[in-house]
Amino acid sequence: MCPQPDPSKVRNYFLDLAGQQVHVSCYGNGPQLLITLHGYDYDGSVFAAWASTLGDQYTLCAPDLPFHGQTSWRGREFRPETIQAIITAIAHHEGASTFHLAGHSLGARLLVCTGNTWVEQVTQFILLAPAGIGSFDRVPPLWMQRIAEKALAWPLWLKFLVNLGSRLKLVSNFHRRYAEVQLFDAQKRQLLFRTYNSLRHLRTTRPDRKQFWEQTTIPTLVVLAEQDRFVPNGAIKAYFLKNKHIKIVETPGNHDLVNEKTARVMLEEL
Repeated sequence: MCPQPDPSKVRNYFLDLAGQQVHVSCYGNGPQLLITLHGYDYDGSVFAAWASTLGDQYTLCAPDLPFHGQTSWRGREFRPETIQAIITAIAHHEGASTFHLAGHSLGARLLVCTGNTWVEQVTQFILLAPAGIGSFDRVPPLWMQRIAEKALAWPLWLKFLVNLGSRLKLVSNFHRRYAEVQLFDAQKRQLLFRTYNSLRHLRTTRPDRKQFWEQTTIPTLVVLAEQDRFVPNGAIKAYFLKNKHIKIVETPGNHDLVNEKTARVMLEEL
């Protein structure tokens, strides 16, 4: 008997989308295609954690989203059509006419905002702690974001203000650490603003998007973490509650739901 391929081994390739290079990591060798979208400040390699549990049943293909990982993306933002093109290109590359779609946090928000384009191809949606529902749905206009980005291009004064605010107890330890990680470093600052620029096209409260999730018959699994501090679980439940085809599961843990435990939950529920 020939040995079976190791589902934890990764297969990498780049997709060319009008000159933009999108990096894709693939795990597993199962007969069903599962395209997975990671969260903010992650990349596709995070889904390696699912390979040992799901790799016999699914081939997992995880792109690095624009401005993340090894994907080379020019421009100041991306749009829902960008995500649609990436998913379509992966399905074509893998030779699949139907597929599952999974997303975590920002990745789940992208699926919420593009879900109504996949009615003929998606077998099931899996949404892990979807961002943008009940928080960060509205963002400042682009001109205001650009002013903020230019103002933060001089991190020395920003460090001074953050440290002063911390000493005066006007800035919490959480926000001080957030500024240190996300704003002091130039590359992190660019990732933050380029992604934030894009959120103006990704509003989950847009009427046609809400209507889709209220009426879709595509089986959907929503997984929430009981100790999640980053997304409002109550607002997410309310968003999906009207649809009997959507199942909501809460699991112990925090926002980082891309792990083997969640993969086992998915295997039981899919």
